Amino acid sequence: MKVVAIVLISLLTFNISNAQKIFEAIEKQDAAKVAKLIDKGADVNAPNSEGATPLCAAALKGNKEIVELLINKGAKVNAQLANGITALDIVAQDGAKEIVALLLKNDADPNLKAVYNWTALRFAASNGQTEIVKMLVEKGAEVDVKAKDKATPMATAAEKGYIDIVKYLLAKGANVNNLDKDNESPVMYCARLGRLDMLNLLLQYNPDLTVKRSDNKTAVDIAHDRGHTEIEKLLLEKINSKP
Repeated sequence: MKVVAIVLISLLTFNISNAQKIFEAIEKQDAAKVAKLIDKGADVNAPNSEGATPLCAAALKGNKEIVELLINKGAKVNAQLANGITALDIVAQDGAKEIVALLLKNDADPNLKAVYNWTALRFAASNGQTEIVKMLVEKGAEVDVKAKDKATPMATAAEKGYIDIVKYLLAKGANVNNLDKDNESPVMYCARLGRLDMLNLLLQYNPDLTVKRSDNKTAVDIAHDRGHTEIEKLLLEKINSKP
């Protein structure tokens, strides 16, 4: 899998000059003003001109007080933007643990799919948010959910080198043999990128070392081509040790 630098949530911008007053108050992180506007009739779920809800705006600012206020005032926790992004996706990526916990406590669905079929768990795993990964799984996040690139959260974490996340997700039943759109496995990521420590972890789960990538190369072939001799040797030893 070739990682494409997509920061989905960075596309969520707010044109304050065209937004409702509640968005101005959220941008200024003025919780009292937000409460006052809602009490005067401002719709807590009405999107601004960019389609963002007040809850998503508050999540993007990382303001737990305003997020809690909006929820208490009737904000829809699972409201999605046009691209499917939710408030939970935003804070899962950004590492705002307290807001993640607050949203989950108020029935945020960790399995809703955003653009490219990413879920909150994929956002968290892709950004190295170990504690949030654990929080999401404990609240029912699907461990082996596949996005449009056919990669799982564990596979993404493996490619990026987040070994603690990979270790946790494997212990929770993640498929060590996940194959992405290029028919590339997490072991192959290690062979390609020279991730020896990650490979040692994956090998504990007896991955299939015979599988071939879309270019007909195995993990051993990939390690050899990249000059990762230690990884090539380790893979060959593992293959030859099998009865």
